[in-house]
Amino acid sequence: MKNGMRKAMVIMYITIILGNVISLVYTPFMLTKLGKSEYGLFSLVNSIVAYIYLLDLGFGNAVIRYNSKYMVEKNEDGRKKVNGMFLSLYLILSLISMVIGTIIYFNLGRVMSKSLSVHEVMLTKSMFMVAIVNIALSFPLSIFNSIITAHEKFVYIKLLNLLRTIMNPAIMIMILLFGYRAFGMVIGSTVFNLLLGLVNVFYCFKILKLKIKLGAFDKVLFKQIFNYSFFVFLGAIAYQIYWNTDQFIIAMFVGAAPIAIYAVATQFNTYFISLSNVLSSMFLPKLTKMVTVEANKKDLMKLLIKVGRIQYYICSYIFVGFVLVGKQFIVHWVGNGYSYCYLIAIVLMFPQIFSIIQSLFATMLEAMNMHRVKAYIYLSVAILNVVLSILLVKKYGGMGCAIGTAIGMVINAVANNIYYKYVIKLDIKAFWLQMLKLVIPTTISFIAGFFALRLFSLTSYGSILMFGGLFTIIYFIVFWVLAFNKYEKNIFTTAVRSVKIRH
Repeated sequence: MKNGMRKAMVIMYITIILGNVISLVYTPFMLTKLGKSEYGLFSLVNSIVAYIYLLDLGFGNAVIRYNSKYMVEKNEDGRKKVNGMFLSLYLILSLISMVIGTIIYFNLGRVMSKSLSVHEVMLTKSMFMVAIVNIALSFPLSIFNSIITAHEKFVYIKLLNLLRTIMNPAIMIMILLFGYRAFGMVIGSTVFNLLLGLVNVFYCFKILKLKIKLGAFDKVLFKQIFNYSFFVFLGAIAYQIYWNTDQFIIAMFVGAAPIAIYAVATQFNTYFISLSNVLSSMFLPKLTKMVTVEANKKDLMKLLIKVGRIQYYICSYIFVGFVLVGKQFIVHWVGNGYSYCYLIAIVLMFPQIFSIIQSLFATMLEAMNMHRVKAYIYLSVAILNVVLSILLVKKYGGMGCAIGTAIGMVINAVANNIYYKYVIKLDIKAFWLQMLKLVIPTTISFIAGFFALRLFSLTSYGSILMFGGLFTIIYFIVFWVLAFNKYEKNIFTTAVRSVKIRH
């Protein structure tokens, strides 16, 4: 693993952990200031906005892929043309997003009037109007972040994300303290995102010496890009259906307050995904270059297993820890009224384990331009999820939506593995045999953690933190003895040596 990527991983974990800690402190404060209803509406607006971001059409990944490809081929003229084409496309998408956003704005009241009050509808529309401006500005600026990623400048990207993680909630807290509530938060977020986007523009032109050739619209190249991006886009649609439709369904059939409860549960699921998917998020440039020089399937499989095992360690540690003390933490964090979030979060998190440990497979398919079938599978299962959620929400509320989502995720994992084995011709049996070896140490860690709970009353954050420290030691010892291979042990010992040398 390259030194730059290793540093970027460290920064990314610091960012994620710090971000989660800030969020855990910030969310109760925000709930207190806004109340369940307004917080639910704020979450609802973010869910709707996420759908409009789908207009990206997967071009972000295409920017990374084609820049990486042309860098390997040393085709500078091709890079200038493709980046000029992408910038033009993003400007067009910006205008389209404004039109679609305006149409949604004038229809929000009609759709939500049955479950929301007149005041709630007006507040939702006000926040959404500002959010649309944010989206329109974000599209043309997003290309520069993708270009930086293609250059594998991960340290810069992660440092900027660290800044975002610290400053964004700080700005939101200041806005709430001045009494501007949810509407002010949306305005503050828009201004802050614009400033960070301009920083990326400066970095691209001044540091990377980026050159863009506008007006060179290559129809053949555009067709290739569209064919690639369209199926990334379908996958993105499916993702949004999975993680943002549930709140919309709850708003339509139940009301504003239950959205807040479900939003807190999905927040833990978001923490889970973000902490577990650090590695796969940085491998698209590397995999694209491997595919460009035609690396064989065995080399790809070694990388997939290597990353899959590490991601299993991370996600199993988080999941088992949450199962053991998640309920007590939620009660201390946001109160007894949210204790039901614990069960919803577990239902959402468990099937994610299968996707997390195979997340690099999806990145590999994009690098190979063979992600079409996976997108069809994901979209089909996502539609099934919506149907199940609508059927179950009327009787079981938020838990009904969670069950529908979990069923869809299991079906999606099974279908994808059939595709990997019989179409892509990957050694899936070898992959899962490696993963199954890790189930026994996970079970031992859970049992040991369960009995260790008897030593703690868990009546405060301090006692929960102390248990977390003890469980971390238990987990590490069990996996060091029973699971870690030489490569994985070497990662840890190398990191320890480097820390000692610096001190």
